[in-house]
Amino acid sequence: MDSSGRVLSSLLVVVVLSMQVLLVPVVTGLRPPAIYVFGDSTLDVGNNNYLPGKDVARANRSYYGIDFPGIPTGRFSNGYNTADCVAKSMGFGSSPPPYLSLLAPTTSSLLVLTALTTGVSYASGDAGILDSTVIISL
Repeated sequence: MDSSGRVLSSLLVVVVLSMQVLLVPVVTGLRPPAIYVFGDSTLDVGNNNYLPGKDVARANRSYYGIDFPGIPTGRFSNGYNTADCVAKSMGFGSSPPPYLSLLAPTTSSLLVLTALTTGVSYASGDAGILDSTVIISL
């Protein structure tokens, strides 16, 4: 099998497994106890708002979130993002909170405990596994 065939096979496996994860709550009527999100800007629900520095990609300006109820939330979209849609399809009322928001000094310990047992989003826009990722994107 050539490399493009392997890529397509791998993609098919990922799609099938993803569909199973998303459909089980719908079919059984049960939702998982927690959801933990890892990824980049397509899943970021506001972690980058809590990162220090001026050279960090942020989505808390006025044109982001114009279709989201309220104000810009740090999502790199004009409204709900992929994490919101997946969480809703799995039976959650909303996406899990950004992990870095739990480290803010004003966050209560009860909220931290609740979030860690029901789910947290570790996704961060402009994320990458290589040190050169940030250099390429700036």
